[in-house]
Amino acid sequence: MAFKMAKGSLFAVLLRSSWWYSVSIGLFILVVSLALTDAKYAVLSVTASLPFLIIGAIACYKQLQQPSQKQVLDVVQQAKKMSAGIISEKIAANYIKRGYESSAFKGNGADLELTYGSRKLLLCSKRFKAANTGIEPLKLLVAAGQNIEATGFLYVTLGEISDAARNYAQEHNIELVESSRLATLFDGKAKIS
Repeated sequence: MAFKMAKGSLFAVLLRSSWWYSVSIGLFILVVSLALTDAKYAVLSVTASLPFLIIGAIACYKQLQQPSQKQVLDVVQQAKKMSAGIISEKIAANYIKRGYESSAFKGNGADLELTYGSRKLLLCSKRFKAANTGIEPLKLLVAAGQNIEATGFLYVTLGEISDAARNYAQEHNIELVESSRLATLFDGKAKIS
């Protein structure tokens, strides 16, 4: 059984927040408990603050793996000058390095088909410059994937995504490649599963 943290739990929220929040809370608990107990229960004080310090360390590690805001803005500016085909090729290059095979998708709704064994991903970057993304292009992508029995989808966008589109993407195994993910794919540091 895999352990899954509830989205609204304190530790899940701290993992999504800046690392220094968790470290600050851990240090606050440590200092206050040491002061209140005159350091008689130092082990208990350290034990109480340890979960927050560990969460802070994990969040720090994850945040160091992410591109900086400057890098993200640079990639967005570069991407706006590129065609959808070039964007697809740059993203596909990361998957090809991991053993995927890339081929042009013959049909509407996607640009490339990425294959690794029985896993098939469809990549769509046709509307990546659109200011807003609704549910319709995602439905078109999923419909295209049903014809080839795709197991996952990648949809590239630099604009705003509606809540309905986010929910649809989550329900249908669509990875929304937004600006920060695009930056990691451009610099080749993206984790591919």
